[in-house]
Amino acid sequence: MKLWITFLRDLKVSYRTFYVYIEFVMALLVVAVLLFVVPETSNAKIPFFLHLGPGVSQEMVLDSMGKNEETEIALVDSREAVIEALEKDRSAQGAEILLTGQTLGYELILQGYEGDKVKNMLQSALEEGLKTALPGYEDVTVVEVLEPNSERLPGRISFLPMYLLLNSSFMGLFIVAAYVFMDKEEGTIKALTVTPVTVRDYLLAKVLVMLFTGLLTGLLVTVLVAGGKPHYGYLLLLLTVTNLFGTALGLYIASFYDSIIKSMGALYIVIMVLAFAGVSYYMPSFTPLIIRILPSYPMLFAFREAFLNEPHGAYILQTSGFFFILSVGIFFLAAQRYKKTLTI
Repeated sequence: MKLWITFLRDLKVSYRTFYVYIEFVMALLVVAVLLFVVPETSNAKIPFFLHLGPGVSQEMVLDSMGKNEETEIALVDSREAVIEALEKDRSAQGAEILLTGQTLGYELILQGYEGDKVKNMLQSALEEGLKTALPGYEDVTVVEVLEPNSERLPGRISFLPMYLLLNSSFMGLFIVAAYVFMDKEEGTIKALTVTPVTVRDYLLAKVLVMLFTGLLTGLLVTVLVAGGKPHYGYLLLLLTVTNLFGTALGLYIASFYDSIIKSMGALYIVIMVLAFAGVSYYMPSFTPLIIRILPSYPMLFAFREAFLNEPHGAYILQTSGFFFILSVGIFFLAAQRYKKTLTI
């Protein structure tokens, strides 16, 4: 009963401040961007401008190179036209194919920012495409697909796991600390000394306020953007557990400081480090150990699972269970520290 009363009091107070409304404004801005700016599906192809010299069979080249579904080939009249097209589109590459006698040669025309790996990949793709058109060519390459039924999220929905992690899950990292320091400055904590509220109840009420707001903003954005696609049971579980973790971590970090200004540096560094998991989320081939050990890494991919048609339920449950236990441990560490710094 004491916890419930404290929670209701904190909830009323929190909605009288601007912190929570910033979260709702941000949520609505994200919805607007995803619905009206980001395409529903990401089928973008890499532009590749190609000039064919005299004697080069246009049909042969387009048939052999058009098998690459990720490239959109556009024919131009000259090498200069290729360069001009690349100047207008900095994401494009190009090439010129010439027939000299019986020899078929080519020149790659690039932007200049491509690394050796990209250059070698383009060169191999171009040569492989031309080889397939040679008489008597036989492809002996064996391709083994490791995950033939792997699913990719649509362009618009693919941004939601990152948003839910950084905004709805980790919102408590900043805001809960602000509320604690605000109570200190306004004398609310001193007023609680004449009530039977304990430090644990006081902190737990803050956690519940952050959880309520995190669930509200997270579900608002998800429903408006993704509709009925997500598995909301898994999503609610992940939002709850990750929000508890973020808030408990925010409380623990803030316990080492006596003002919101002094704690902002540490809180900002922590949230930036946790955000690095997004690098591997958008570039799955780049997963160094230093990113995989971040708590945000399994959280992010667990959120992704909740949006797939066939989610990996065991992975979501294991991730949720681990971070729930971790959240409880961090919360009790924070409570022990606050018993020494808060006089309730």
